[in-house]
Order: sequence, then C-alpha cells, then structure tokens
Amino acid sequence: MDISKLSPEELAKVESIKSQIDVADSQSILTYGVGVQREISTFSDNILNEVRTKDSGYVGTILTDMVYKIKDLNVDGLGNSNFMSKIPFIGGLWDSVKKFMVGYEKLSVQIDKIIDELDSARMQMLRDITLMDAMYGKNLDYLRNLDLYIAAGQQKIKELESTVLVEIKAKADETKDPEDVQKYNDFVQFLNRFDKKLYDLKLSRMISIQTAPQIRLIQNGDQALVEKIQSSILNTIPLWKNQIVIAITLFRQKKSLELQKEVTKTTNDLLEKNKILVG
Repeated sequence: MDISKLSPEELAKVESIKSQIDVADSQSILTYGVGVQREISTFSDNILNEVRTKDSGYVGTILTDMVYKIKDLNVDGLGNSNFMSKIPFIGGLWDSVKKFMVGYEKLSVQIDKIIDELDSARMQMLRDITLMDAMYGKNLDYLRNLDLYIAAGQQKIKELESTVLVEIKAKADETKDPEDVQKYNDFVQFLNRFDKKLYDLKLSRMISIQTAPQIRLIQNGDQALVEKIQSSILNTIPLWKNQIVIAITLFRQKKSLELQKEVTKTTNDLLEKNKILVG
C-alpha cells in the first residue's frame, strides 16, 4: 500500500488500527481484519443472490411478443378487396375499415396489457439500478477499510522488524540463553503469521476489486433493458398507432376519390343517354 496516497483522516485511522495490534496476544493475528473480511464475504453472497433471483429474460420475451402482435395486424392489407366486397349490393355492406378496426381494438387490448407488464418491469429495474449504486458504494467502503488494515499491518511489521526484532535478536545472540532464543524464534513466527494474514487480506481486497465491475455489469444490463422498454412505450407503440391512423385516412381518401369518379362517370353516362333519347 502507498501510504502517501492516504488522506489525513485515513492516516489517523491507520494509526488507530496499528495501536490496537497486541504483539503479546497470539490470537490478535487471527482476528485482525476479520470483521471487514466477513462483511465482504456476506456482501458477495448478496450479489450472488441478486444475480440468482434476477430474471430479466422475461422482459425480452414480452418485448418480442409485442413485436409479433404488432406485425400480426396487416396495415398494408387494409385496402385489399375480397370476393364478398365485389358482389353487388352486399359489397356495400362489407366495410373494410370496420373489419380492420375490430382487429385493431382486440390487438390494442393485448398491447395495453403488455405495456402494463413492461412498465412494471421497468419500475422494478429502476429500483434495482438504484440498489446497485448503493451496493457499489458499500463495496467501495469495504475496499477502503481493507486498505487501511493492510496499510496498518505493513507499517506495524516494519516497525517491529526495525525495533523489537532487532532487540530480541541482539539479546539472544548475546546471552545464548535458550529462553531468549525461543523468544526470538516465537517473534519471528509471529511476524511470519502476520505477513500471511496481510496476504489473506490482500486476497479479500482482490475479491472486492473484482466485485465492482460485476455490480456495474448487472446495472448496465438493467439500464439497457429499461432503455428498450422506454423506447418501445414512447416510440414503437405511438409510431404503430400513427401508422394505423395514416393507413385508415389514406384508405378513406382513396374510397372517396373512387366514389367521386364513379359519380362523375354515372352522371356523364346519364347525360349521354338523355342526348340519345332527345335526339
């Protein structure tokens, strides 16, 4: 850890953590930083549960179903005539627009239900996105705490190696007393175990570092789905309805022009017949 990058507040915390390390207590190494490690372990479980219980695939299914339903209503076929419409007298009763609108209204009900489902899913994913922001911040806090414990541990080892270890070794070399030699060996073992503990904390730190992009990956997936849902609700559906309006309007204009032509033709035919009768 680069101590120079720590803020004054963080340096104060490092000193506080370092002061609590009891060289005389052999159990202090076992419990050093365990609280933060346990928090990270629990946090990883929470992330796993979030992924396991999340089922965003159904949103894609709903969107696909909506697309197929929209395509089922053939807007281009609105003006296509059929056999019944060509039969005299009956053809006038065969209203293509009304028939088309019946199909549209049935489909519109289904589309509205799909929109409700999509909107509900959108709201849930928006909550999930907010939750992921909170989880990202919490993971960052865990990472910073680990950094402080690692920094405090590294400083403590350096201090002990340059002071206590030197003194114990010098005394053991001087007296050759088995008790002094054992104290030196015990202290060396203590420092070795402490160094291994710091390595264990660094592994937990790596887990925390790897968790950050995982959180963002989940969050980005939710954001992409929310964007697709909003685009469908705000763009696709209105465009589809607008196409329906345009198609019906053009169809009615076409029929009006055909009717005008037919009336003009009938009027001209009657005029010709009248000329022949008068002549």
